[in-house]
Amino acid sequence: MAEALLLACHLALAFALLAASLSHLLVAAVSHLSPSSLHSHHRLLRLLRHPLVRLLPPLLALPFAFLPLAPTTPLLPLLLLPPLLPLLPLPFLPPHLPLLRPLLLSLPLLLLARAAGLLAASFPASDLQQHALAVARLLLLAAAVPSLASSLSAASAQRGSAASGVHFVAEVGLACAGAVGGLWAAQSGLILYVDSCVPAGCHRLLDAGGGAAPATRCEVEEARLRAVAVMDLALSVHCVVMAAVAVGVLLAVARWFGVDISAVTSAGVTAEMEHLQGKGIVGKSVAQE
Repeated sequence: MAEALLLACHLALAFALLAASLSHLLVAAVSHLSPSSLHSHHRLLRLLRHPLVRLLPPLLALPFAFLPLAPTTPLLPLLLLPPLLPLLPLPFLPPHLPLLRPLLLSLPLLLLARAAGLLAASFPASDLQQHALAVARLLLLAAAVPSLASSLSAASAQRGSAASGVHFVAEVGLACAGAVGGLWAAQSGLILYVDSCVPAGCHRLLDAGGGAAPATRCEVEEARLRAVAVMDLALSVHCVVMAAVAVGVLLAVARWFGVDISAVTSAGVTAEMEHLQGKGIVGKSVAQE
């Protein structure tokens, strides 16, 4: 029963993360490639770009680090409380704060990464839950970095093309990290809790009672290494697929709004070259003086 509950949580989390991350990617592409469309779809895009909606992927990922303990501990609400606390004052903050708002947007991901690391260390190395949680920790950190970069660059995104480009790259990175996390949640749930998907040489502990969390154990080190290699290979495939999806969404949005990608790229390169040339001219004039 506990394994079925954990599998259902993994699959529900995967669906929610994929839906939220792909919608976030679409909104970021539309906002960057066609800012004029903000006027025709102003209310919808303003709603989707709200900081609380941006936090939907980390909010949905919140229980993931604690899934191994969910059926066995009554302290789960207390474990989930600390990552939620930084989000409470967010709607009441002034709209323009240079540092506090970005920290509050990214701190839940950092706290979840810390919790996932602690839980991973609580499992023996022979359990595949240890590797699944370790990868989850890395994915949470990978999402926290672009989340912080996106929040810091949002205030200056309208001041220049360089800041706007950094903001767009950070938004795409956050969306891709969330989507890969969703795919990883589905993959790890199937491998850990479905008998037909458990790697060869490993088995689920059917007698993990007495308060112990359900585990999938590899008694032989060679079997564990092979299972970890298969999981890592699938993770690499997830990353490649999401990179292709991000490029496809970018091209589709550009085609839909009639935006020339090559023109946008060449304009960005020209602006950067003019900026560097301007710095060079100023440096030469200062040296001559």
